[in-house]
Amino acid sequence: MVRRRRWTARLGLVVGLLAAPGTVAAEDGSDTNRWRVHLGADLGSWVRQTPWPRVPDRIAGSRDHFGFIGLRRLHLGMGIGHGFRDRFVAGLHLQYEISRGIQRTLAPGAEARAVTVGAMPYFTVMFDRKHVVRPYLSIRAGMGGGLLTVLDPSPLDRPERSSSLLYPLLAFDVGAHAFVSPDVSLDGMLSVEHRWEYLRGTTPSMVPEGTAQIRSEAGHLSFGRRFSTSIVLAVSRWF
Repeated sequence: MVRRRRWTARLGLVVGLLAAPGTVAAEDGSDTNRWRVHLGADLGSWVRQTPWPRVPDRIAGSRDHFGFIGLRRLHLGMGIGHGFRDRFVAGLHLQYEISRGIQRTLAPGAEARAVTVGAMPYFTVMFDRKHVVRPYLSIRAGMGGGLLTVLDPSPLDRPERSSSLLYPLLAFDVGAHAFVSPDVSLDGMLSVEHRWEYLRGTTPSMVPEGTAQIRSEAGHLSFGRRFSTSIVLAVSRWF
């Protein structure tokens, strides 16, 4: 009889564990021990580009730009991450940017169309584990690259008609997740990025003397530093 009671108790415990609900989000979306997928875009930005290392002004100087989404610059971010311990999220952030007349070039006054992509692991710390609105700080670091095409069609006046671009970058994001439902949040943030640019010209070596920096055989050479501050709006889906 005692043995039967023990087996009955054990069976009841197993059935109880199987019937217990899995980990789900609280009503305020506070449980983030789940996967996160996000998509966002810059609403406004300030971009400053400076030569690196410093070069004579006759080659290329600094450049500043203020912009809004869709006006000469479109910057999108997306990625996937996983939350753990109800406070941290780690994952991979991807970004895509297309701009016209913003990126510096080797020729003074030249405007270029730039298309770049980047990939950065990120780590986020949230400061309130149980509230609907959860402030956070995020750090990202990675690599990016792209193609620059000078808008002037003349290869003689501006012989660097096209160039490839490589850059490591470091970024910080300060913002908040606002849970509109247990599984969806709207994310507003202020993003600050710094990247170190390396340029490699794709123009053949027949260009005039004095333009060695833009010849393809010269490889990627240090060219500039770029600082950007952006206001970003994103949507996150938590699984």
